[in-house]
Amino acid sequence: MTEDELVEAIRATPELLPPAAAEAVADAERAIGHPLPPLLRRLYLEVANGGFGPRDGILGVAGSQYEHHGEVADIVEMNQGTRADWPGRLWLFDWGCGIWSVVDLRDPAGPMWIWDPNIDASVHPEQSPMTPQNLTLAEWLAESVKGNLEKAFETSDLSAVAERRRRFDARPGDLDYTPPQRLADDEIVRMISRMPGLPPPAPQAAVTEAEQALGFSLPPLLRRIYLEVANGGIGPGRGILSLPTADTHPSADIVTCHEIWTSGPDAFVPPGLVWLCPWGSAIWSLVDCSDPAGIMWIWDPMGPHLPPDRPDEGTAAVALPPHHMTLGEWLTEWLAGSFTKDFRPADLRAVATRRAAA
Repeated sequence: MTEDELVEAIRATPELLPPAAAEAVADAERAIGHPLPPLLRRLYLEVANGGFGPRDGILGVAGSQYEHHGEVADIVEMNQGTRADWPGRLWLFDWGCGIWSVVDLRDPAGPMWIWDPNIDASVHPEQSPMTPQNLTLAEWLAESVKGNLEKAFETSDLSAVAERRRRFDARPGDLDYTPPQRLADDEIVRMISRMPGLPPPAPQAAVTEAEQALGFSLPPLLRRIYLEVANGGIGPGRGILSLPTADTHPSADIVTCHEIWTSGPDAFVPPGLVWLCPWGSAIWSLVDCSDPAGIMWIWDPMGPHLPPDRPDEGTAAVALPPHHMTLGEWLTEWLAGSFTKDFRPADLRAVATRRAAA
């Protein structure tokens, strides 16, 4: 998306605020002590004085009619409380819970940063509350216009988005990959059952209650794994989510995730898809419970991430591309070692492309 295309896309946002006065923008730059990134300056002057971007939008300059932040009126007021410790950076958008998106004024491209004061320095002394977002202002706004940034934030967090954009995706042809022969369900269950440190299986009542809450049955293989092997915690990435029981965390089960992201009026994915396995990097594997085979899908709203001079290479630029594998094939891939600890979740799209061509 070119800058002009981005400006026009933002201009098409309903109920925009009026643009800022040139004097207000100049006053803001003098007060902050840095020029604004040219794109941000242009948007304030030509499109709207704040209120565009994710959710209710970014802060504006003086004179803005932005009313969605109860504590600060504009970027200058917000900057006054933060400038001393982080010179050259401007708090631009409030995600809630103290988390902000911050733009770096020292670079005309406007690199974005994550401000998260919730990081406990006593537990993670190596971590800073200010970390790179790995997006420029233009990229951040483009993903906001598409709705991808908010979807990634809601289903993961900004740090996961930063990891997703840390480097470009692999080319499908560069992967050292051959699809393994699909294991039988009994063999999958047997191999996983032999693994050490598994959580206990789920009781039958938990499976029944989960299916009632979801409104449909789980694929037979997934049902067997929960009942015969373990209530979550197995599989690639961070492991499949559990069924809700008295012993599981309420935010880490398939029913809760389904209720938040699938069953509401603003569902992220079609009915019947269950959020099964978080990979990190703002990527998930989902299973389609409308098919007994359990067709797998990739949730990757911040992908694909390709360099500007590289063609699309057949990777679908959608948030929900197919894995091109069933649940049994997905678990076979894991058991065969395709998804080792060094596997990059961002390469799931390339694996899917290779499987589609096989």
